[in-house]
Amino acid sequence: MLFADPALWLITAVFLVPAAVIAIPVHELGHGFAAYWQGDPTPRNRGFLHPQLRPFIEPYGLVAVFLANVGWGAPIPVNEYRLGGILNRIVYALGGPLANLAVAAVAAFGVRLLEGAGAIATPIPPSPINVLGFAVFAIFFLNLSFAVFNLLPIPGLDGWRIIEGIFRNRNARFFFDVSTRRREIWVGVILVLVLASFLPPHINLLDVVMAPLYHPLSALLLGRCAGYVSLHPCLL
Repeated sequence: MLFADPALWLITAVFLVPAAVIAIPVHELGHGFAAYWQGDPTPRNRGFLHPQLRPFIEPYGLVAVFLANVGWGAPIPVNEYRLGGILNRIVYALGGPLANLAVAAVAAFGVRLLEGAGAIATPIPPSPINVLGFAVFAIFFLNLSFAVFNLLPIPGLDGWRIIEGIFRNRNARFFFDVSTRRREIWVGVILVLVLASFLPPHINLLDVVMAPLYHPLSALLLGRCAGYVSLHPCLL
């Protein structure tokens, strides 16, 4: 349960700060470059194609980082008319998750090197090499979490963008209605997640829905499936 060990939660939340500073801009820049490389100059013209944090912060997405170990950022403006083809829209939607996945791969390599030097990916005991190892692990975890979470088929996330990109031309009215009710859908999703965690058998549904993709990717990159304090999508 979240906050079952407040001290541990606070310590690990601190390590999520630098991880979020990396994961959020990387995700949105991935989308921006995907659009730019497909001929849309809007991200460049609006000044979004360079590392920065403030324009990409979405308050609810940032809060989710610390409460649920998942998150999202404020989207980069693009001209959707330049992403008119199905393939273009899919590539744009995948840009953010793939960018996070690339950073996760680099961080996983760093974790392996530090563990080979004797580090343990835990902030306790707080030796310098363990602290460094856990900081790099937090970067690995949060970027992989961003990639997997944003691929869920929930309106507003990249997984839904892929579905919309494929089927929108055939069901324009349906996707318009979903877009106008996105806030209500998110309220429902959060309510289901909270109720599932508090009611028997106390299931973390995020673990369940993220496990099929998170588990093999973590095993591939890190050699094992590794979660975080309140998110352990290693159920398979």
